[in-house]
Amino acid sequence: MMLPVDKRYQYAFSKSDCTPKSNYIYHRLYEDSTPIDIAFIGTSHTMCGISDSIVHRKLRTHRIDRCLANLAICRVGRNMDYVIIKDLLKTKRPQLIVLEVKQEEPDLSHPEFGYRADIADVLVPYSIVDVQYFTDFINAFRVRVSYLQSKLGIKEYDATWEEPSQAIYRQHGVADTAILRRGAQRRWERYYSQPRNAWVDSLMLRYPMSYISGIMQMARESHARVLMLYIPNYGYPWHKPRHLSYYRQLADVYLMPDSFYDNKNYWIEDEHLNADGAAILSDSIAAYIARQLR
Repeated sequence: MMLPVDKRYQYAFSKSDCTPKSNYIYHRLYEDSTPIDIAFIGTSHTMCGISDSIVHRKLRTHRIDRCLANLAICRVGRNMDYVIIKDLLKTKRPQLIVLEVKQEEPDLSHPEFGYRADIADVLVPYSIVDVQYFTDFINAFRVRVSYLQSKLGIKEYDATWEEPSQAIYRQHGVADTAILRRGAQRRWERYYSQPRNAWVDSLMLRYPMSYISGIMQMARESHARVLMLYIPNYGYPWHKPRHLSYYRQLADVYLMPDSFYDNKNYWIEDEHLNADGAAILSDSIAAYIARQLR
């Protein structure tokens, strides 16, 4: 279980729709010598919603030249943000980390955390409130056994390395209004119409918040600033992240106007902004970052 495993192997191990982006993250951190001054971290909301090329161009109009990387990856789980930021701070010296927040804090482990995390982070998670601990443990065991077998020639590695790809889905087109409404209604019925018990909610929130605390500590130790960027699903009824006051105790939180997220023309479906929405969001966050870096 304690067998060292190659980072490249860890990032490429799980085959999913986000494998090309995982390989890009590994490549950008460990193989590409280009600095990362500003890193965007989060889920597919950030993958689809932030164009690092647009942010870069906007910053240059303010005479600010920085190297950027969109290191967001599919699925939710604060522990994956922690893993990627930990690797980022090992390999680069970012000045600013832009960390995505959604309308609710995800209180479960990222499904691929066990494959990519350092073994110590799997065995001793940041929070004891970890309902997927054993799943993460098994995944960490699987990747190490597979790596050992490949090194010994017992079997070929069955998750072949693919060429890195940014895999940023800036899709053109506008979602059908009925699809947006159905998505918003489904989330309302599932998550918001019947809130869970307050003490259960408080207990479960310890899990993601412990990783946020760990991220903030790592950033402070590396002299990197953190900015939080709110990117919700379409149709969230209260427009602000539920834990906004908590986030603001830790860092600045950037909120677009309510009218932006209510505009149906900026969505490809109910979870992701389309290319037009991404362009507007990227331009806006770049202008804010420029003011902060002056």
